Parts: sequence; structure tokens; C-alpha cells
Amino acid sequence: MTRSTNPARQDAFVRAARFVGDFGNPFYDEERQRDVWNEASAFGLQLLLWGVLVASTVTVWTVGGPAVPYVAGVLTLLAMVCGLTVGYAARLGVDVTQPQRMLRLRLLPYLLVVLALAAGFVHSSRHDLSPSFGIGLAVGTALALGAAALAARRASRQTADASL
Repeated sequence: MTRSTNPARQDAFVRAARFVGDFGNPFYDEERQRDVWNEASAFGLQLLLWGVLVASTVTVWTVGGPAVPYVAGVLTLLAMVCGLTVGYAARLGVDVTQPQRMLRLRLLPYLLVVLALAAGFVHSSRHDLSPSFGIGLAVGTALALGAAALAARRASRQTADASL
């Protein structure tokens, strides 16, 4: 078990995450191993994020409408994993979404891939998909953008409050 929290105060989410991550394994007792594994895990998560986004973008542009439900399913799984990862850190008192931690220039290629993916969804959806799927896609996208905007607003408020 890592030393960062009091085990008596862990909620069900943190306990489940610790079980899935096997954090009680003796492997985590050695500090260098733990640090290297943390960096490797961060690299792996970023690689998965970029790989899925790029592969999804290429897929919706090359395969078209028939691939959109499958790509949407993979993106939903990716979003859940990323959300749970950020949520776990937040439960342990680490806010990885603080604006000062993000290099804005680094987010530009990410934004370009996401815009190309969204354009691919729109392009593919116009021809091959049912109107209800298109509506669901639009509503889901709007909710995701709204959640991102709320998170950014909350982070900027926290930064402003911390500087007082």
C-alpha cells in the first residue's frame, strides 16, 4: 500500500482503485521502482490517449459511417478510463487539471486531432447513420464540451482563490 493516504479514510472508489492497481504489492515498496513505474504508466496513458484518438480519426475518415458506432464505443471507454484516472488523483488531493500544470502549446496538436475527429464524425454521420444516433452524438458532444468548460472554470476559480 502506498504511503500517501490513511487507509482508514479511503472511500469505496479509492479502495477499488487500489485493488485494481495492486498497490499493496511489494513492488511498490522500493521508491525508484515506484517512480519509474509512475512515469511509465503516465507515458502509457498518454500513448493510449493519442493512439486511440489518431486511430479513431483515421477510421472515421477512411471507413465512414459504419465505423462510427464502434469508434464512439472505444472513445467512450477511453474517456471513462481517463476520467477515472483523474478522479482517483483528485480523491487523493492532486488536481491534475490545474491550468499552470498544462503547457498550452502542447494542447494544440491534441485539439487539432480532436477537431479532425469531430469533423470526421459529422462527415460520416451525414450519409450513413440514423438521425437518432446523430442526435445522440450531438448531445453527447455538447455534454462533454460543457463538462470540460465547467472543469476549466472551476480550475481557474481555484487558482484565483489560491493566489489570494
